[in-house]
Amino acid sequence: MSSYIRVIGASQHNLKHISFDLPLNTLTVITGVSGAGKSSLAYDVLYAEGQRRYVETFSPYARQFMERMDRPAVEKIEGILPAIAIDQRQTVKTSRSTVGTMTEMTDFVKLLFVHLAVLYCPHCGRPVTKDTPQKIAKTLLTNALGKRGIVFFPSILTLEKKKELQRLGFDRIWEKGEIKNIEEVDFKETEQVYVVVDRLSIEPKNQARLLEAIEMAMNFGQGEVAIQIIPEKMLKFSRNYACPYCGIKYRLPLPNFFSFNSPLGACETCKGFGRVIDYDLDLVIPDKNKSLADGAIKIWKKGSYEYQDLISFCNSRGIPTDIPFCQLSPKAQKDIIQGGHGFYGIKGFFRWLETKIYKMHVRV
Repeated sequence: MSSYIRVIGASQHNLKHISFDLPLNTLTVITGVSGAGKSSLAYDVLYAEGQRRYVETFSPYARQFMERMDRPAVEKIEGILPAIAIDQRQTVKTSRSTVGTMTEMTDFVKLLFVHLAVLYCPHCGRPVTKDTPQKIAKTLLTNALGKRGIVFFPSILTLEKKKELQRLGFDRIWEKGEIKNIEEVDFKETEQVYVVVDRLSIEPKNQARLLEAIEMAMNFGQGEVAIQIIPEKMLKFSRNYACPYCGIKYRLPLPNFFSFNSPLGACETCKGFGRVIDYDLDLVIPDKNKSLADGAIKIWKKGSYEYQDLISFCNSRGIPTDIPFCQLSPKAQKDIIQGGHGFYGIKGFFRWLETKIYKMHVRV
């Protein structure tokens, strides 16, 4: 295969019967004054011929659905490859537009994150994964090698279920740290018990037996399996997308979970816009040497409803209004800013203001 593209006698548009060799596997930049034929060379010669030859490799039926390009005005082109052209275009910008959306990178990133994301149970903090018998066996052989283990599955032991388990050969129950016969167990019909499948030593020579026990436990336990590592702890696994310790089932991750333009992925605070309204306390109280009665809080003018509420609150709580704000106790300043005892405070006032702002028409 040639290491270059050879163009002979290119006369497309402004090109004056030029010939050249263009090296492959390198970055080549075409420069020149306006009207020199840069676009003609790149798009109307190289791209057009590469695309035309690529389309010609398809069947006549397939070619009718593809863009056909005219043969460029050139005597000969050798070593041309299928070409891709990225053109400039005017994109439509909205209040949600970012570099990622305008370049369509976010579409690929959210698909990538679906496969990279790891869900953690919010109750116990453990990672939630879909387990398989092979994966469970590998975990046990790595972390509990040489120890004794008991494989069992959870079940609600109703009277009918008890008879069914006995018919299938499951007559042992794990209860309070020991194995008991199913006939010896006092149970409630809504109580979950652990039915013993097998007891074995976790070693490579028992791997086939371990896999068989785990598969059987998963089949009868509706995807749930538990393994007691003697004498340490119980490990739980699930082939469902659920936390086996908390019993909470989760949805599989979707691309929209990672999109700020979707209700599933948008931040609840900013609704996906990336902007929140906050206040600067130095602007709200620009002169802390003023007293509350003299208008230390600039946003509440004397005589306003908020000013009257502030004075009433201070009188009820014993907060002096005739000394500089900076001399008030930290607790008094916190009560005025944060609110409390029936008074909304500066923060509550701004939260109320935020409900009155203009709602943008671009909704999540």
